Amino acid sequence: MYLPGFAAYITLGFTQTMSDTTIDKLAFLALGWLLGLLGPVIVDGIKRRRENTLGRAAILTELTELAGILSTAAYGARMRLGTADRQFLEWLKITLEQYATTPKLQEFIPRLRTQLSWTDDQLRAVAQHMSADEGKGTMLQHYPVPLLDSRVSALWSFDTSFQRQLLEIRRNVAILDDVVDRSRKYFDMTFTKLEGNNYQLVTENLTQTYELYAERAMTVVDQIKSLRVGRE
Repeated sequence: MYLPGFAAYITLGFTQTMSDTTIDKLAFLALGWLLGLLGPVIVDGIKRRRENTLGRAAILTELTELAGILSTAAYGARMRLGTADRQFLEWLKITLEQYATTPKLQEFIPRLRTQLSWTDDQLRAVAQHMSADEGKGTMLQHYPVPLLDSRVSALWSFDTSFQRQLLEIRRNVAILDDVVDRSRKYFDMTFTKLEGNNYQLVTENLTQTYELYAERAMTVVDQIKSLRVGRE
């Protein structure tokens, strides 16, 4: 009388055990399937974050070097114009103390300190002397940013503020390149035979490119400064 009930109890317990085991197996299968789907996404996310970190560091290094170079390029242009005044020299000294990444740029800092020890009259005299020869031109240079250019298509992966700042810097570098091209055109024209007042017009246009170059170079440097400050 009791055996059938006992058998039913055993059967029910076995069925429940089998049911629980099946559910556990299905849960593990579902978990494995889900991880299989999410695994590549997770790995890709980790890889992208790592690449962004490395890419950001590489771009900042490139722009740090550019800041040092462009600041001295602005110095050359302003010396040619005779406008390297005390305010500019102070700006240049502070910039190079932060961004002089090569021995050549670092050697420039003591010269600036010496110049800044002069009186304003002495500074003006030196500036006038450097700009006295109107027939002497200065060949402006292009300074490429290959790392920044290579990452332009992937800038969306950076935060919005960083994207905007990098794009603004790249835009101003492009404007700077355009000024260099125009300057070289006028520079070459000074070696051709020009009639009437054409030579004077060409030299005036050449001088204007020096002014634009110095102004735009300083803008780029200041933007890089802001970019670095925002990352530190």
